[in-house]
Parts: sequence; C-alpha cells; structure tokens
Amino acid sequence: MITIFFDLDDTLYDQIEPFRKAYDAVFGNRFDIDIYQLFEARSVRGDEVFELAQCGKMPMDEMHIYRIQKAFEDLGYVVTDEEALRYQKLYEENQGKISMSDTVKKMLELCNVYNIRVGIISNGPSGHQRKKAKVLNVGAWIPEEHIVISGDYGVSKPNTGLFLHAQRQLGTEAKDCILVGDNYQNDIVGAKRAGWKAVWLNKRGQDIREEVCQPDYEVKNEAELFAWVRSVCERGMEL
Repeated sequence: MITIFFDLDDTLYDQIEPFRKAYDAVFGNRFDIDIYQLFEARSVRGDEVFELAQCGKMPMDEMHIYRIQKAFEDLGYVVTDEEALRYQKLYEENQGKISMSDTVKKMLELCNVYNIRVGIISNGPSGHQRKKAKVLNVGAWIPEEHIVISGDYGVSKPNTGLFLHAQRQLGTEAKDCILVGDNYQNDIVGAKRAGWKAVWLNKRGQDIREEVCQPDYEVKNEAELFAWVRSVCERGMEL
C-alpha cells in the first residue's frame, strides 16, 4: 500500500511567515538583509547542532542562540544573546498561529478520497512538533499514529533510522514509501538512502543536489505538488 509521508515544517505550511513576523518585531529595519537568506542560513546553522540539542548535549536555549546568531554572522551582522532569545520566543508564539493553505488542504483531502495513506515524518522535539500539527489540524486527514517525530526516537533525518521507525510504525516497506519534503539534505538524501522515493518541494529554487542522490521528482510550489499528488492518486507509484 502506497504511503506518502510529508515533512511538516515548510512543507505542510509556510515556515517563513512566523519567522518574518518575529524578525520584524525584534530587529525591524536595523539590517539590510534578505529575509530568505537569513532563513536559509538559520536552517543550515540549526542542522549543525540539532543532534546535540536533541540528545541533551546542548541546552535548547543555547541551540536557539547559536543558530540565529551564526546566521546573522554569515550575513555580516551581530545580534546579542538577549535578542536571539527574544526572537525565538516570538517565533514560537507565531508558530501557534500557523495555518495550511487551501491547496495543501485539498491535496490531503484528495489522498483521503483515493485511499492513499498519508503520514508525517518530522525532525524536532515531540511536544513542539505535535503542537504545530494540532494547530494545523492535520488530524482531519492524518491519524496520530501516522505521525513520526524524531524527538520520540532520539534519531533524526537524514539518519535512516528514523525512516525505519516510520516503516515499523505504519507497518509498511521502503518500496511503498514516498517522502515529500523541502529540505534537500534531511528529506531527499535521507529518504533515498533509506530506499524510499523522494519528492523535493524546492520552493526557493535551490541548486544543491548531489549527482549521486537525485530526487525522484521535483516541484517548485504547492500547485505543482498538488498536481503530482493527483497523478499518484490516479496512476499509483509511477513518478
């Protein structure tokens, strides 16, 4: 049975909006900065220390300070620890107001209509990620037992261990699994190494693919992703 797993952050909702609101509230017009570049730099810096924070070797506040400070430094600016933590607090508050687009809702509904099993596989603390899933009301389309969070297992994407946990949790095999995600290294490389098919939601036109690890399909926006999901519903696993 085909199972389409979706990444959560920046795949089922647009993560840049709560990020932008927190940035504007704390930093305003102080810096001549491209918000998308800062967002990407923060993601890269966050990946550097995510495993340390997840296994308890780095306090969460220290991780939050590190990833945004280093992102600013990469773009030539300096922010204080206090500003970094204030930004993080507002960012988390704004994540309590996130929502799915109508296109994403229709996509998940289409999967349900065609009896395509769907799930979520996401990196992050379990409580934090599940809170976001609840705010997004993913339960309308995705059962709780189909949600796989790295914080529950102590292993995260791109480690193939999390993909194996997802297979066991849903009682499926690698050949029947597809992952849709925005993060090339965590989602695409991780899925392909686990023997899954992978669809890259490359919303920001990144050109970072490794020749040895190509996505099975690439889409640039939610409309293209919806069209791909519809094709899977109508034709099956052919990508």
